[in-house]
Amino acid sequence: MANLKQKVLHALKHENQLEIALDDLSKSQENLLNNYSNPAIKQKDKNKILKKFTDLQNIRNLLHRYNKLNENNYTQDALDEKDNIENIILKGGISYNKYVWHSENSEDTCDICKSLDGQEFDFYEEVPQRPHPNCKCTVEIIEETNSNDNSETYTKENDSTTKVPSESPNPQTSAPQTTSKTPHPNPVLKVPQQTQPQKWIKPCNGPITSQYGWRTHPVHGTKKFHDGIDIGVPLYTPIQAPADGIVIVAKWYNGYGNYIEIDHGNGVHSFYGHLSSFNVKIGDKITQGKIIGKSGNTGIGTGAHLHFGLHKNGQRTNPLDFFTNF
Repeated sequence: MANLKQKVLHALKHENQLEIALDDLSKSQENLLNNYSNPAIKQKDKNKILKKFTDLQNIRNLLHRYNKLNENNYTQDALDEKDNIENIILKGGISYNKYVWHSENSEDTCDICKSLDGQEFDFYEEVPQRPHPNCKCTVEIIEETNSNDNSETYTKENDSTTKVPSESPNPQTSAPQTTSKTPHPNPVLKVPQQTQPQKWIKPCNGPITSQYGWRTHPVHGTKKFHDGIDIGVPLYTPIQAPADGIVIVAKWYNGYGNYIEIDHGNGVHSFYGHLSSFNVKIGDKITQGKIIGKSGNTGIGTGAHLHFGLHKNGQRTNPLDFFTNF
C-alpha cells in the first residue's frame, strides 16, 4: 500500500477505479488492526494506529457518498464532495509514517532478529510478529515530519497513472493551502434529523453468538476485531430495519458477502452482512420494521447468521449501545 494516498486521489479523477481504491482502503484497515494486536508494537503507537484506522473509515464513507451522488446525477454536489475528500487527504487523512524494527542485543537475539534490525515497513502493510517466544524486539512508528510523497502537489492536470510518488521526505515541500468546501446535502440520500431519538428494534430475533470486540476469527484462526455482533438465526430469516433511514449500500462486499448499509441520520449507519438476498436497493427510504433482506451464509463465515454492526460519525460502535434491551 506504499502509494495508497496517490491511488485514492487518482481514483477520484478516474471514477471507474473507485472500487479498487475502496478495496485498498479496506485492506489497509485490516492491516492496521492486525498491527494493533501485534505485541511488538508499543501501546503509545497502537493509539496512533487506531486513530489512522478511523481516518481511513471516514475517507471510505465519503467515497461511498461521492459515488452515490454521481450515480444519482447530482453533479455539483459530487464535485463539492470530491474537493472535500481531496482536501482531507492532502491535510493528513492518509499519512506516510513508517514502522521500524528494533532488535535487542542479547543472548536471545537470533539471526532473524538481527536481519530485521532497523528494517522499515510501510504504515499500511502488516508488520511481522516476533520470530520466537523469547524475543523482546520492538516495533516503533516513525512519524512523518512533513510529507513522504508527492501527493500534496496533486492536481487534475498532473495526475498520471505512471507517476510514482517519492519515498524520501522532503522538508522543503509543504502542502498548498486549499479551501475546504462543505458538501451540499444530497437530496436523495439526505435523512431527516430526528428531534426525538427513535427507539430501536432488533433486526431479527436470535441469540448473540459472537460479541463486539476482539476475538479469534472462526475461519482464519487469528486475533481480529469483530466490528459488530453475530445473531444466530436460520437461513432465510427476514431481517428488518431497526430504525428509519435510507439505504446507501446494497451489494456484495468482500468477506461480508451480501451487504446492506443504512444511513439513519445524525451520523449513525447500521450495516448487515452475510445476507442471502436483498429486499431493498440503494436510495430506498425505509421505515422501522421494513424487511430489508434475509439472513444467509455469503462471504466468509461458518454458518447461517446475521452480522449486525453500527458506525457513529464514521467510528465503529457496539450496536448493543443503541438498545435498551436486546
